[in-house]
Amino acid sequence: MNRRQAVTQVAWMLGGVFSAPTLQAMNRWEQTAKTTSAGTPTGKFLSETQHELMGRVAELIIPRTVSPGVESPRVESPGALDAGVPDFMDVMLRDCYTKPAQDIFLAGVSDLERKNFVTLPADQQTALLKQIEADAQRSTNPTFWLITKELTLLGYFTSEVGVKASFDYQPIPGKFEAIKIKPGQKDFMYGNQA
Repeated sequence: MNRRQAVTQVAWMLGGVFSAPTLQAMNRWEQTAKTTSAGTPTGKFLSETQHELMGRVAELIIPRTVSPGVESPRVESPGALDAGVPDFMDVMLRDCYTKPAQDIFLAGVSDLERKNFVTLPADQQTALLKQIEADAQRSTNPTFWLITKELTLLGYFTSEVGVKASFDYQPIPGKFEAIKIKPGQKDFMYGNQA
């Protein structure tokens, strides 16, 4: 299964959870895929500065966890940056979202740029994002935070890195075994290896 198929399946499985702009983007992405050649970039949506900023936001949403090692730290689970979430956001926003949703997103990014988000200490970055989330929860319209969080989760959990970190990946073919999941054990994810 390729990433496009995985994203589509996740969107349909969680259809009631995603916002209207994200569901419309998924539909637009599928239609675009049928009429254009895959992997033909038409330019970047985010500037380098915006890309870096959104990378930091995504990493605060899904951070890399590291355990201290005797000689060197060991990554226990990869974060949003490891999964390429900022690049995923860029492609989705450029190719899939409508102009009004893009404008909402860019207004939120501009607001974070004005507040010098990237240069703030980590605790202030987290506090600022919590305030943005609290404000977004009071809104009935799509917001920068809703789009950002959805794209971060969608990008992470449909990436190979995210799937392998979240599931015990067993490529097909494999035999079917009825097993009991132990407390703390990852669920199983079966798929084709391409």
